[in-house]
Amino acid sequence: KGSKEGAGLTDEERRRDMLACFEKFARAGGFREKVKHLTTQEIASLDPKTYVLVDVRPDELRKVSHIPGSITQAEFEQERDGNAGAYSGKTVITSCTIGYKSGLFAKELAAKCPSLEVRNHVGSIMDWCHEGKDLVDEEGKKTKKVHGFGKDFVRYFPHNKGLEFVLDCPTWPTWPDSFDSKSSRSFESND
Repeated sequence: KGSKEGAGLTDEERRRDMLACFEKFARAGGFREKVKHLTTQEIASLDPKTYVLVDVRPDELRKVSHIPGSITQAEFEQERDGNAGAYSGKTVITSCTIGYKSGLFAKELAAKCPSLEVRNHVGSIMDWCHEGKDLVDEEGKKTKKVHGFGKDFVRYFPHNKGLEFVLDCPTWPTWPDSFDSKSSRSFESND
């Protein structure tokens, strides 16, 4: 992988590549067939009163920006543990950067709580950005900043929507064995 991988791609090509990467992660994580999935367009068409969006990314990434109305995994679990019926009748939609960690959480949640209607957000915040949807910072103010999670993930975000990629609070994922984690450790981006 060269440092210019992704350079010169259109946003449509970036999205195509992001969705292909999501599919690889979904198969490697064993959740593609285990949970149902929703796209950003499908989520946007839902009445916000009918679902809860759980962002499983670390707080450092959420502080940069997150999807409006989303809650942390800790907030979700605290409410669920304190009130067994807290999310009764609501769809629980899990989200992260691309849909891998949220897919793992969705699979675990669906197995633990079969009465919950659980869905994973395909492409997660990356797809949200491709759709041109708003992001908010930790104070709830609109922002164009988004944590890119590392050079190898920035290439999957749209580059023509005015986003500002933040790469200064690194977090390393637990990668499926079929992925090379070393390639994501460089924060230099020539894109």
